[in-house]
Amino acid sequence: MTRLHHVSLLTGDAPATIQFYTKVLGLRLVKNTVNQENVHVRHLFFGDYQGTPGSVVTFFAIDRLGHRYDGQNQLGGIDLAIPTGSLAFWEQRLRMAGCVVTATLTSLTLVDPADTPVRLLVTDQTLPTQLVVPNDVPGENQITGLINVDLPVADHEAEKTFFQTMLGVTPENNQFKLEAGNTLTLKPSLTDSIKRFGRGSMDHFALTVDHEEALPRLGTIAAQHGYEVEEFADRGWFKSLYVRDPADNRIEFATKEPGFALDEPLAHLGEGLGLPPKFEAQRQAIETYFKTKGVDFHD
Repeated sequence: MTRLHHVSLLTGDAPATIQFYTKVLGLRLVKNTVNQENVHVRHLFFGDYQGTPGSVVTFFAIDRLGHRYDGQNQLGGIDLAIPTGSLAFWEQRLRMAGCVVTATLTSLTLVDPADTPVRLLVTDQTLPTQLVVPNDVPGENQITGLINVDLPVADHEAEKTFFQTMLGVTPENNQFKLEAGNTLTLKPSLTDSIKRFGRGSMDHFALTVDHEEALPRLGTIAAQHGYEVEEFADRGWFKSLYVRDPADNRIEFATKEPGFALDEPLAHLGEGLGLPPKFEAQRQAIETYFKTKGVDFHD
């Protein structure tokens, strides 16, 4: 079994994204870094105090990023878990922050500054003390992590086969039930139009593996079944395998270790430019480039 590791999306406004996810949703900026495929693009990681796998939402911040056009096989928004009894707190907080909120008995739906759909879903989980972010959101109300990813795809049977093959999990009523109450939910593809990435698009989502040795095994399984294996990557804070599903969405499998304290003390995560060891030699060049853009990673 596995659970969600992180989701990664696109934004055109890094400051607004940081403001919303830290000051409104109460997450911690656990890694303030750059895209390892293009170090001229910022990459922001938000999560619980330690950036525990399963709590992390990331954004690639791309200057002058255009409007997205949702189309066939477009991945959905961000579904986050909140504790039982916290719904009224969150509804009031979000409305006071200027968010337009749709409320039910068990959920709140809104959009972030990039027009990403965000849902807060009530669960029976609360954060353990060591994962609580020290801010103005009481620990008993803090977001506990990712809970679901929607898969609005045209070919449900092909998608079911993919995840059954890769995860060894059988779906129940178009939903894959994972560890920690996490789910992957197949939904109808609401349009036949071609998707175009832009502000608020989900680039990919990641699922956890228990150890690094699982990655080549999963790569072999994917290749044997005709799925496109994009790459194996060492991200420093975790190691990853990227595979394309039948809907041509990028699915990542990522290790839990070594974690975000690899290059920064836990107490100071996200307070400066975070770089894994293999990028350390580029630190000065990266900081110099971003200074020309008015970006100081220590702000």
